[in-house]
Amino acid sequence: MLEFPWPPVPSVRRLARCAAMAAVALLPACAGDQPTSPTSPPGVYALTGHVRLTGYLVNANAQFAGTRVVDDASGVKVELLYGSNVIATTATTNGVYRFGGLAPGGYRTRARVAGAIVAQTNTLTIVGGDLVAGETLQLTSIGDLYPIPNPSADTVRITYRLLDTAFVELRIRNLQGVSVRLLRSSLQLPMVQMQTWDGLDDAFHPVQGTLYWITLESGPDQRAQLLFR
Repeated sequence: MLEFPWPPVPSVRRLARCAAMAAVALLPACAGDQPTSPTSPPGVYALTGHVRLTGYLVNANAQFAGTRVVDDASGVKVELLYGSNVIATTATTNGVYRFGGLAPGGYRTRARVAGAIVAQTNTLTIVGGDLVAGETLQLTSIGDLYPIPNPSADTVRITYRLLDTAFVELRIRNLQGVSVRLLRSSLQLPMVQMQTWDGLDDAFHPVQGTLYWITLESGPDQRAQLLFR
């Protein structure tokens, strides 16, 4: 019978050593193919953009009195996203946000009132210089939720209609989306509801800001109205 001269089987230690050497040899070629990301050394570029808030005016007789657009709000929280990850946050100054120290790549910015009430840009691509976003983040009042009157520097009545029995959370939030006063958290009947806010926070201290959001959250039913003080 003929016997073929099979090569000797290398030891486990020798195989591991060879694999490690091969991996090291491949690193320079692979590294050049990887896209720049925020996990690599920081870049030197900046991304700036603008936030716009829109609210509705209501007089003391519960009548619509116009629309007010705010382009210079300070303190609005803005998030910077790379892919689906939030990698930085900032707040607006006179309606403008800025993120610095960015490497080339594709980013998105996002501002949120509460829950699913958000505004988000499409991908903003930094190539080799600072970038000014062409899209404005627009947070607009939405839903059956009316402060009477608006604006108001004193106590305000808040009315809303429920079509079904539902558990409702009614809150006052600042421009960063943080709850400053929980007005109601309870099961409510399908009818026109009314709640008052006396301008105090949860610790019963007077609030100092001039812009707040009133938010109503009841499962998929999410509403928000900009309150002027």
